[in-house]
This record gives sequence, C-alpha cells and structure tokens, in this order.
Amino acid sequence: MRSATLTLAALAAAALLAAPGPARAQPSPKRGSIELGAGNYTPDVDSGFAKPGPYEQVFGGGKGWMFRAGMGYALYSGVGVVEAGFRSGYFRRSGKGIVDVSGTDVRSGDKTTFNIIPTSLTLTYRFDWMAEQWHVPLAPYARLAAERYNWWVTDGRGKSVESGATNGWSWTAGVALLLDVIDPGSARDLDRETGLNHTYLFFDVTQAKVDDFGSKKSWDLSNKDLAMAGGLMFVF
Repeated sequence: MRSATLTLAALAAAALLAAPGPARAQPSPKRGSIELGAGNYTPDVDSGFAKPGPYEQVFGGGKGWMFRAGMGYALYSGVGVVEAGFRSGYFRRSGKGIVDVSGTDVRSGDKTTFNIIPTSLTLTYRFDWMAEQWHVPLAPYARLAAERYNWWVTDGRGKSVESGATNGWSWTAGVALLLDVIDPGSARDLDRETGLNHTYLFFDVTQAKVDDFGSKKSWDLSNKDLAMAGGLMFVF
C-alpha cells in the first residue's frame, strides 16, 4: 500500500513538472506609432546672397527650434516595422525689420516674425527586432519624406506681409532607445490595459532639401546644416 502511494505521488510530481507553465503575455499587435519631438533648424534662405544675407541680418545667424509631432500606420510588422505617416510642426523666429533709407539699409524698431508650419508625408523603416527578440534595447530607423513648408512673415502689427509654400524632400537616420527596460512589468501591464506596446526615446539627424526642387523663384527653406532632433515615440 505504501509503495503504491509513493508511486502515485511520484507520477503526480512528474505530471506537474511536465505540465506547461503559464503562458508569457504576448505584446498586442502593432498598429502604428505617435512621436513628439523637437530639433534645431536654420533655413537656408540666404543661399545665393553675399554674407550677411537678408535672413541673417533680420533674424540673426543662430539656430532656432522646430517642434514636430507625427503619426505612423504600420504597413508591415515582422523583421522590423514599415510605417507610412504624416508629420507637422511649427518654427518661429523674431527680429527687427530693415528699411531702405536713401539707398542704405537701416534697422527699424518694428518687430517682424518668420513662421513655418512644416508638413510631411513619411515612409519609415524601424529595425526593432533587436529590442524585441535579442533584448538589446535599441531600434535603428531610417525615413524618407515628401515635404511642404507653409510659411508667412508678419510685420510689427502682426499682419502677414508675405506668405507662400515651398516643396521638397528629406531623409532621416536615427536610433530609438527602448524605455520599457526600466520597468518591464509596468510596461507589460500598460500594454495589456491600453494597447501601448512600447515607449522609446529617439535621437536622429535630418537633411531636408526644401527649395521647390531647385526653383530660383522660391525661398530656400532647406536645413542650412544637418538638423539634430530628439523626443518620445509611443508604439501602439
């Protein structure tokens, strides 16, 4: 009797050991992403002018800040993600106007502002395989974009005195740091409760050529130098 009891206990223990454990929670399907960021930007309006050009004379030669927000829709999710998306943002610089007095340029006391709302149609590839499969919390990415920069200039009374839109294209290369590794448990709970797969901190560089494809009649709003940007990206 005792031998039979021991045999049954051994079989029960073996069955428990052989039984599969609780399934690991799988991330929810990826549908797209949202990003919020900012980067430096100096429009190359003065290209073709002797230094200092009109933009530098009015607004100075320093870099300004361009704020951007974007949303992407996942076209493919496997070995990395391919997203089609839309981005927009805002750039503004203020300065003192210049008037022509007897053939001489004189700085006036009137404030003038140069405003840009950039809009972009984007195609992005993000290699998140390392972060999700190899536990290396980095996701390099590359992006191509069709650009349209809507701009206007205001005078001291805030009235628009000149406006237009300039088209072009840009490329971006960057890397995103997976923040889920700070607290994986909370990240999984957030995904289960809200569908937010991952949160990333991103850094990238962009070269934009926004000059109506070389038109001599358009303002050149290309980056004067490579633009560096950073921000947060939420994958859902």
